[in-house]
Amino acid sequence: MESEDDFDMHDANESGEDDFYSGRDDDAGAIPTYDDSDADDADYEFIDNDSDDSVDYVSHSHQQNYTILSEVDIRQRQEDDITRISTVLSISKVEAGILLRYYSWNVSKVHDEWFADEEKVRRSVGLLEKPVVPFPDGEMICGICFETYLYDLLHAAACGHPFCNSCWSGYISTAISDGPGCLMLRCPDPSCVAAVGQDMINALASDEDREKYSRYFIRSYVEDNRKVILKIY
Repeated sequence: MESEDDFDMHDANESGEDDFYSGRDDDAGAIPTYDDSDADDADYEFIDNDSDDSVDYVSHSHQQNYTILSEVDIRQRQEDDITRISTVLSISKVEAGILLRYYSWNVSKVHDEWFADEEKVRRSVGLLEKPVVPFPDGEMICGICFETYLYDLLHAAACGHPFCNSCWSGYISTAISDGPGCLMLRCPDPSCVAAVGQDMINALASDEDREKYSRYFIRSYVEDNRKVILKIY
C-alpha cells in the first residue's frame, strides 16, 4: 500500500481482483475510506452485499463526505485501538494486538467477550497467564532440532516451551511465507495453543520477514474490519 495512491470506494467482495487473504504476497494496497459526515464519533459505513437495495445505497454513499486516509493514518488508528484495549484490559500492547486480530479488530466485541468470560477468551486466543513449563536457566534441548543450547540461545512464547533461535526463525519464516495466517501463529509445540506475538516476530525474524508480517498486520486492520469500505488494487 502506497500512501500516495488514489482512494476509491468499492466493496471488496465485488472486486474482480483476488482477495488479499488468499495468500498472495505483492505490493497491492487496500484503500479504505471513512464517513466523517457526523464528526469524530461517526461510525464508519459499509455496504451489505446481500441487501436488495445495495445499488441505491452505493449511490447514496457517494453523496456523503469521506476522509481519505494514508497508510500513516491507518497505522495510527490501528495503534489507537491497540492502546485502548491495552489500557482498559490492563494487558500488554502485544496481547492487545493479538486479541484485536482474533476478533477482526472489533473493539466493542473484545470488551464484551473479555468481561463476559476472560478465561474463555484467553484460552481461545492463546493468551496464557502463566507458563506451562518453566523456562530453563541453564542448558536445555530444543524441541525441534533436539540440540542442547544455553538458555540465552533459546526463546519461548508465554507457555515456556523452549526452542532455539535458529528453529524459531525458520518456523516464523515458513509461516510468513505461507501468507497472512502467520498473524495467528501459535507455539511450535503440537500440544500448545500459546499465541506468538509481534514481539517475537521482531526479535527472531529476518528483516524481510518482519516487513512482510508488518504488511499483513496493517492490511488485516483494513480487510477484516467490517466498518471499512475498500477496494483491492
